[in-house]
Amino acid sequence: MVNPVIGKPSRPISGNTEYQTMNMFEGLGGKLSSGTWQSTAGQFRSNIVGYVEFCFIVEGSCRVVDPDGTVHAFGVGEHFILPEGWTGHWEVDKFVKKVYVIAEA
Repeated sequence: MVNPVIGKPSRPISGNTEYQTMNMFEGLGGKLSSGTWQSTAGQFRSNIVGYVEFCFIVEGSCRVVDPDGTVHAFGVGEHFILPEGWTGHWEVDKFVKKVYVIAEA
C-alpha cells in the first residue's frame, strides 16, 4: 500500500475541494492500478487522457457532468466508467469516496 496523496484539483470550478488518493495495487508493469479516492465538497473539471477508469461509490454521492450538460448522479453502491478521452466535471455536495480501477489505454 502506498501512503495517501492529499491534494487539490488542478482545474477547480468552485469550492475549496481537497482530495485524498490511496493507491493500493499496481500491476501489468504499472498499466493497471486500483485504490481509493475521496473528495470534499466542490466542483472541478476532469480530463481522462490515456486511461479508462472504473469507479464504485462506497460513501457519499456525486454527480458527473458531461460536456453537453448531461448529469449522471451516483450514490453508495453505484458504479460507472469514465472512458478514455472523457472531459467534463465532478460535482460533490458534501463528500464522496470511491474505489477505482485504472487501466492505461
